[in-house]
Amino acid sequence: MLALALACACTQAQADAPAGDASPQAQTQAVAAMQESPQEPAPEATAAPAGTSSATQADPSSDRDLRWTGTASGAVLAASGSRDLDDADARFGAAARVRSELRSGAWRGLVEAVAGNRRLGYDDASPLRQAFAEYTAGPLQLRAGRQIVAWGRADRLNPTDNLSPRNMRALVSDIDEDRIGVDLVSARVQWRERWSLTALHVPRLPASVLPGSLWKPLPGVRGDRVRAAGATGALRLDYAGAGLDASLSVLDGYSTLPAFARAALPRLSQARVRVIGADFSASLGDRWGLRGEWAQTRFDGPPPPGLGDQRYAVLGLERHFDGGWLGLAQYVQRRAERPRGTAALPAPLLRANRAIWFQSQADSEGLYLGLTRAPLEGDLSGDIGVLQSLDGHGRAWFANLEYRLDDSWSLLARLQHFDGPADSDLGALRKDRLGLLELRHSWGWQR
Repeated sequence: MLALALACACTQAQADAPAGDASPQAQTQAVAAMQESPQEPAPEATAAPAGTSSATQADPSSDRDLRWTGTASGAVLAASGSRDLDDADARFGAAARVRSELRSGAWRGLVEAVAGNRRLGYDDASPLRQAFAEYTAGPLQLRAGRQIVAWGRADRLNPTDNLSPRNMRALVSDIDEDRIGVDLVSARVQWRERWSLTALHVPRLPASVLPGSLWKPLPGVRGDRVRAAGATGALRLDYAGAGLDASLSVLDGYSTLPAFARAALPRLSQARVRVIGADFSASLGDRWGLRGEWAQTRFDGPPPPGLGDQRYAVLGLERHFDGGWLGLAQYVQRRAERPRGTAALPAPLLRANRAIWFQSQADSEGLYLGLTRAPLEGDLSGDIGVLQSLDGHGRAWFANLEYRLDDSWSLLARLQHFDGPADSDLGALRKDRLGLLELRHSWGWQR
């Protein structure tokens, strides 16, 4: 169950992350510019290598000349199936991505759009992923528009990443290309070099788009689209020092994970929540690193049927090896309160709610093992990961490979496999096993 977090990363996998967020494979993803999700830093790099200070923003250039840069890519894809339970044996399609940035002194504007044919699930979310304007004056940075916000310093499983909905039906070759942009305004203040405070306001927070396997088996159930919820606010305090990055965060508003509510015709909706979280990454010498993340989620009012308040924690140890290899082991724990009384929903919907929220078991523990090779040399890069539930309630594994044919052509492959009892988080995703192959061509410009 704790693994649907990985499912969210693997299925679309589990952005313009506020400075300081990055995963152990940040090097791999940063090198492939065409795979970047328009944000700062690269959205796919959810965290910087352990202990690396990334909170300090570069001062805006004094050069007032207009600078225009961008990247674009086109791809053809073949997938072994879909996530919509339509019995399709294979899916074929094409996709395109454009990312462009305009800078002038203290001002910056960024636009990113992604489009693909319907059979790949791209039509379940807006093609405009990001479109924002940013102004920086000394220690203050203001930004308004559609953005991708990814928080958390653990790898793939991020308890504090609660502002970034995902299109879990999209067939994409990169684990973060399924993120959905959110319309928001943010302010960030930097002081004394090592501290920063970020405040965000989201007028209407959209929900993640769920795989059809979680709701389609039930006739008459509306699970395809969820109307965006109301206002959500968040604060995050960051510290970036020598060998240690850490943050505290608070969210008050709605969850990106929807759930079925009590109704004559059950349909998905978003519940109000309050989330307190913390994360860190620390350097333990030249080759070792330690990272961790924790969050407590409480529902504001009665929780959706079958769900309860929860605590979610990840603690990981990483090791850098020669040749660009990075090994990671993470312990994952989740504790969920079981609601009292009987919820007025059919049992299949209660099971769906718990699978969506990773609460199929009230208490769960798991071990995640990952191995990544950054493309520091050679043309082949990739990563492989396994999430094993310690209570025997499922296993998930995935593999991502990229082979650069030349400076503009790449061949990408992705495999993901879920297994476990039908009433577990990973078992609920067994029909989302997937193999995908993509041929991508990219180019860039600078003026």
